[in-house]
Parts: sequence; C-alpha cells; structure tokens
Amino acid sequence: MRIVYVGIMACLVAIGGCSPVAAPVKQPPAWVMNPSNGGKVAGVGSCRPHINGFSAQRKVAIRRGLDEIAMQKGMTISNVALVGTSGTRAGTTTSMESWSFQTVDNQKVTAVVKASWRDPVTEELFVWVISN
Repeated sequence: MRIVYVGIMACLVAIGGCSPVAAPVKQPPAWVMNPSNGGKVAGVGSCRPHINGFSAQRKVAIRRGLDEIAMQKGMTISNVALVGTSGTRAGTTTSMESWSFQTVDNQKVTAVVKASWRDPVTEELFVWVISN
C-alpha cells in the first residue's frame, strides 16, 4: 500500500512540475487608451503583424495615428489601399500600395512619434503620435 501511495505522490509531483507557469500579462501604457497630451492633439495608430514585415507594420500604424489627428482637426480623410496577389507553381507574390490623404483648407497634418508599444501576445504595434 505504501508503494502505491509513493507512486501516486511521485506522479502528482511530476505532473505539477510540467505545468506551465503563466507569465504576467504586460499591460499597455496609459497613452494607448488615453492619447491626449497636455492640450495637444494626439492620436494612437495600431497595426497587427504585416505581411511585408515590421517596417510596413510601423508605417501603417503611423498613418493611422495621423488619420486620427486629422479627424480630430475636422479634416477630410481618404484612404486607398490596393492589394494584388499573383500565383505560379513556384509560389505566390503579394504586393500592396497604400495612400492616405488628409486635406482641409490647405492645412497640413504634421506630427511626431512620441512612443510605440508592441503587444507581446498579439504582436500588434501601437504608435503614439502628437501633433506639432
């Protein structure tokens, strides 16, 4: 009986040692949900992982942040994205062209990237832009 008890205890210890330890979830910075910055117009743009890599992901996030600033200033915003895919036996090629237009009374949207944060779980990139 003692052998059965020791065997069960050994199995429980082994199973307990194999269970993954949950890593603490990193909370996003406060500016992700509240981008305002001391009276200046600010916006947050985000983008999930992009097919063309981190550089394209960053560009899309910045453009979306600029779009948010333009909307707050009452500008007309027009985004155009052209995605093309072609395939052969050897593989598939995807290309993407994207434009963003913000206009109103010859006003120009200019901003600076203040901070960025990448969600460790979803790999979504958040960019905080503040109007000049």
